[in-house]
Amino acid sequence: MTLRSYLVLLALATLLPVAIFAVVVGALLVDSQRDTFRRGAEERTLAVLTALESELKSSISTIEALAVSPTLEAEQLDGFRAIATSVLSTQPYWRTINLALPSGHQVLSLSRAPGSELPLIPLEDSSVARVIETQRSAVGDLVLGPTTKRWAFAVRTPIVRDGAVKYILSAVVEPASINDLLKRQNLPRDWIGVVVDRNNRIVARTVEAEKSVAQLASQSLRDALAVSDGGWFHGSTIEGTEVYTPYRRSEVTGWAFAMGIPAYAVEQAGRRAKAILMGGLLAALTLAIGLAAMVGRRIARPIHLLAEATKAMGHGSPLVLPDDLAVSEVRTLAAALREAEQAIGERQTLIEREKEALQAADRSKDEFIAMLSHELRTPLAALTTAAHVLRMAGKDDERALQARGVIERQTRHMARLVEDLLDVSRISLGKAKLQRETFDFGEVVESLVAGWRAAGRFDRHAFTHAIAPVWVDADRTRIEQIVSNLLDNAIKFTPPGGKINLSLRQSGGEALLQVTDEGQGLTPEAMNRVFDLFVQGEQGLDRRKGGMGIGLALVKRLSEMHGGSVSVASKGPGAGTTFTARLPAMVRAQRESLDRAAEQPVRVRRILIVEDNDDTRQMLRAALTLNGHEVDEAADGTSGLAAALASPPDIALIDIGLPDIDGCEVARRLRANPSRRRIPLIALSQVSPGRGKA
Repeated sequence: MTLRSYLVLLALATLLPVAIFAVVVGALLVDSQRDTFRRGAEERTLAVLTALESELKSSISTIEALAVSPTLEAEQLDGFRAIATSVLSTQPYWRTINLALPSGHQVLSLSRAPGSELPLIPLEDSSVARVIETQRSAVGDLVLGPTTKRWAFAVRTPIVRDGAVKYILSAVVEPASINDLLKRQNLPRDWIGVVVDRNNRIVARTVEAEKSVAQLASQSLRDALAVSDGGWFHGSTIEGTEVYTPYRRSEVTGWAFAMGIPAYAVEQAGRRAKAILMGGLLAALTLAIGLAAMVGRRIARPIHLLAEATKAMGHGSPLVLPDDLAVSEVRTLAAALREAEQAIGERQTLIEREKEALQAADRSKDEFIAMLSHELRTPLAALTTAAHVLRMAGKDDERALQARGVIERQTRHMARLVEDLLDVSRISLGKAKLQRETFDFGEVVESLVAGWRAAGRFDRHAFTHAIAPVWVDADRTRIEQIVSNLLDNAIKFTPPGGKINLSLRQSGGEALLQVTDEGQGLTPEAMNRVFDLFVQGEQGLDRRKGGMGIGLALVKRLSEMHGGSVSVASKGPGAGTTFTARLPAMVRAQRESLDRAAEQPVRVRRILIVEDNDDTRQMLRAALTLNGHEVDEAADGTSGLAAALASPPDIALIDIGLPDIDGCEVARRLRANPSRRRIPLIALSQVSPGRGKA
């Protein structure tokens, strides 16, 4: 028999048991399809319910935030009315806000003029009793307004004084808010979504929404909710339409969401699966016989050609293979033969490329080391000269004063170089942490600009700025680092007399910081790489512009850590550059809340320093005493333990590497002493081999 005949028999032998199995499994597949449909519908029900809970929790959070207003604490109802009116204007679906006693008597209602007679809040709403009993916020059920004669529901929160509910603060919400939520879920057109309250009244519905509000849910849905808080049942809508319904009740609000899925849609899924299965099986049997015959004919020729090509390759002749091979496996084998022929040449090419890559990496390493050496050599030379001047000059000599200024400036410069390198390392390794606080971005920038101006940093340029107050939740030190690096970059690359402008404003929910200069500008290629690590602008032989190419890389990484971004724009070489940093800003309500927060006075503390390095210990002591703290010190672990036990400090700073017992052992012994109070401990350790303490 030929290969083609064997392929036909193989196809029939393979498909026959498959066909028998498919008939047996068909019914199971229909049931599985229905179960899959049901699970998908139940998951969608849960998703919509989650969205509903999120919507209601948002209203609860807003009314709870209003409840902590200082004006309400001080019984200043006129002031509270103004704040509540402002909040009401931000909530399009809130009808009114009222403040009532636990008895139901209102003391304030935004829907009534001050001084007018106020009705009772509807006590038939069970949420009033729940708020009083649990002293927690609650969502009420639909209630017909006593004066408006319109259905609405309330979001309530208690005002607790001395362990008892003094007031109930309520926001009356239109059911239309829930209707709009349902519309956003994009349910299929013939599906019906419905939200019901604890009393099984319809709050919102995707069909005949306004007409359905406050109607009782269908009997089948009410029966299902009476038995279980979630599930699936076969019932009918209030119009009598036959539906399958997944439903679930919220544990947060007690409301429930259900979907009415037409019965034909559920059953159609199973019928469609069965039809597809049988049709596919019949088509497969027909095609298998035809394809087996055709494939058998197409396999024989390429196999013969490959055999001939293999013989030629064995004799060292050039490999000649046809390009029209139809079988995938045969094409794979042909490609493998071609790859074998090319392997030696490609291997040599790869070796050359690897050599070039290693040489490029070695050059980059040498360039960075040379750059770092230059950046460190300059301040070290200045420090050496200043130290010599201090030794030779008198204490009050003007040259000694100048030398001390040089030492201070160059030390700060070297510290910044090292800190920038460490910051890049920490951020790259994911170890950098933000010490967030809330502050006015504008004040920070104004202070930094004033310091630079006083230091003469802007004397050679025409510097202007426009700074507006923008409140942010950020790391103050890192924000200053972003601004400093952008200004430093502008000063470096702007010629004397050139203009530099800094602006800060709030745009939407963002703080927009822009630094514009009239410097050398950037090419499109440079703009794509300007935020990469160790990338620098064009330097002269004297490297007067300095830097190690990490300032803008830090700006980008620090902006992203704050949830923001940075971008650059330039019209080309000589046309200047604009850097724009965008950071999340705080909304007005957050700022007003923070303005009311009380500031805590700074406490003077007793601090113990355990450090074997005399210079480090003395400088730490000097810095802490300048801030008003009382400081004790010890040069080794044994002395430190004795000092801590003799006079327990408020805080202990302990070096890890001590000459007798290490800092970890000191900490363990302090913690193991049950007769002493627990002392907060701060570790001092080397940031890297050969570097300073941190």
